[in-house]
Amino acid sequence: MSEKPVDPWLERSRLDGMILDGFTYGIFFLLSVQATVAVYRDSRSTHRKASPKTSRLLLAYISITFILATIGFAANARYTEDIWVNFRGQAGWSPDSLIENELDFWYNRLAVDSQGVLVWIMNALLLYRCCKVWSNAWWVVTLMGTVYLAIVGFSISVMVSAGKSVVFANLNLQTSFLALSCTFNLIFTILVSVRLLTVRRSVQQALSPEHARPYMSITTALIESASLYFIFDLIFLVSFAAHSNVENLILLENCLIQGIAQLFIIIRVAEGRDYDDAKRTKQIALSTTSSGTSSGRFLDRRSQITGVGSDQVELEVITVLEDGMSNRDTGINMGRKPKAMMV
Repeated sequence: MSEKPVDPWLERSRLDGMILDGFTYGIFFLLSVQATVAVYRDSRSTHRKASPKTSRLLLAYISITFILATIGFAANARYTEDIWVNFRGQAGWSPDSLIENELDFWYNRLAVDSQGVLVWIMNALLLYRCCKVWSNAWWVVTLMGTVYLAIVGFSISVMVSAGKSVVFANLNLQTSFLALSCTFNLIFTILVSVRLLTVRRSVQQALSPEHARPYMSITTALIESASLYFIFDLIFLVSFAAHSNVENLILLENCLIQGIAQLFIIIRVAEGRDYDDAKRTKQIALSTTSSGTSSGRFLDRRSQITGVGSDQVELEVITVLEDGMSNRDTGINMGRKPKAMMV
């Protein structure tokens, strides 16, 4: 124990990474509970914002991702004990050696496998949301589906390599997997943001800026949650490719960060603040029908505007029908388009 560390930065980064992993897991745990409560309340509410099928799928998603994230966190915590406590005093013991050869232990391979499956499920949710926002456009389904299948393929290759007790930092397949995962999230953010901004413009032209305002808030929330994971994933990708110890600061909690970003999406869905193309179409149709009906009504209203000052002017606005008869003359609505004149 009196010997100096061979690579102090390696040991510090691994220990600090585990501390950050515990902090991130705590946030993930709280958001999982919040998302579960939000979905459950919506399922019991008389004014449901999500269909029963959607509620069941969201609850299943939250449960599975929470179990997988907990398994990964527990395995990482156990191996952290091995590095500094459990193997202390044994022949050939050194923290840096255990950190570099972490895949020699089955619970570390379990952590890699659980996190790989966790990425599949989380990216599947992004794939579903993107296709739904774009109303299942064939080119969106093809593009996102192809990248998603490539991510699954590379993650399986990483799992197989991990089972052979290789050095994790030397896995070139992991670099490809991280690059594709980062690209997938970037494409998702761009596609959904472009779609929402396009819809916002059309709603603003058809209705009013007030009706288009929620689409801007949805876009902002989406970019904020997606950028959270994208930034960390990009830093992890660059540091992993450069074999920098910075990767140890993000390695353990990288999947949890993506899970946190997606729990924000689930909470918005449960609270009815997500984008739904059917709701948008219905909103425009109802507003158009309402405006068309109100324009054909005959409203018997009079307003007086009195000027302030020495010279007072009184204006009376009288609705006049197309045939020149006013509401004062008829007193009934003939269904004709009204005009307005001031006398």
